[in-house]
Amino acid sequence: MSRFILAAIFIISVSQVKAQDSPAVHQNKINGLNVSYFAEYYTHYGIKAGVEYPLWSKEKIKTRRNTKDIHKTKLLFVTGNVGCYVHERNHTGLFVNTEIGYRKTCNKGIRYESHLGVGYLHTFLQGDTYRVNDDGSVEREKSAGQSNLMASLSFGTGYDFSYYYHKPFSVYIKPGFFIQYPYNTIAAIRPTIDMGIFYYFNR
Repeated sequence: MSRFILAAIFIISVSQVKAQDSPAVHQNKINGLNVSYFAEYYTHYGIKAGVEYPLWSKEKIKTRRNTKDIHKTKLLFVTGNVGCYVHERNHTGLFVNTEIGYRKTCNKGIRYESHLGVGYLHTFLQGDTYRVNDDGSVEREKSAGQSNLMASLSFGTGYDFSYYYHKPFSVYIKPGFFIQYPYNTIAAIRPTIDMGIFYYFNR
């Protein structure tokens, strides 16, 4: 429970961060919404949804003779996410987390990004579980599971359709991993893949 409280405090405090005004983003507004296929160990299927809040941005436009303008942007942001995944015959994981991210979008709309996150993960064991009481009796335990700290890192690429096609969305793929602590004697490192669509509110 203490890990959950600490994670919740961190998420709330990060979400309250205010940035200096920047001409490339609308401050104090959520930038957009993402929905994705989120898989642990690449094949243990799940879903993830979240919002993005801009902290800082820089926009650069160059005009070259006899060519189109070259448009590049850099963005620093925080996210708030909820998600789940199913590790069959083992456990189901539910999580809430926040990330700080950096994204660079090039002239042709190709984007590159990295995310560093922390959050709370709760796992629920699949199948019937039992516990032995102090008097030696055996009792079935419902919703058996574990509370965990979840620290994540991912790197991604994608395409922003608002650059040339003037559509308010982008697509992305982000391989990465998260550390589940505690797990057994220390921790577990779990590879992930995150593939989805991001819808912009301000475009």
